[in-house]
Amino acid sequence: MSAGTAPRTFISDLRPSRVATIEATVVQLEPAREITQRDGQKKRVRNGRLKDDTGEISLVLWGDEVELAAQGDRVRIVGGWVKDYQGRPQISLGRTGRLEKTGPSA
Repeated sequence: MSAGTAPRTFISDLRPSRVATIEATVVQLEPAREITQRDGQKKRVRNGRLKDDTGEISLVLWGDEVELAAQGDRVRIVGGWVKDYQGRPQISLGRTGRLEKTGPSA
């Protein structure tokens, strides 16, 4: 592992209220939609699902992030924020995370 590379976490090991780095395949991606935030600002959001060999997790992309991935892409989320949403874990890029494409689905 090179310096500066965060250790990878498997989806089955993700826990809410933690930052994690995962590698997974985008197995589902809904169309982007626009929502109105509490402050009245409009923001685009897109939901999807990621899968690795250990399980699946919901993904949510906000704003410009909605264009970062396509269904079938292999991706690495570095510093993603895991939270509990309606009783299930969900990962987003949060304030400091980033999404990198690692290739098309195998």
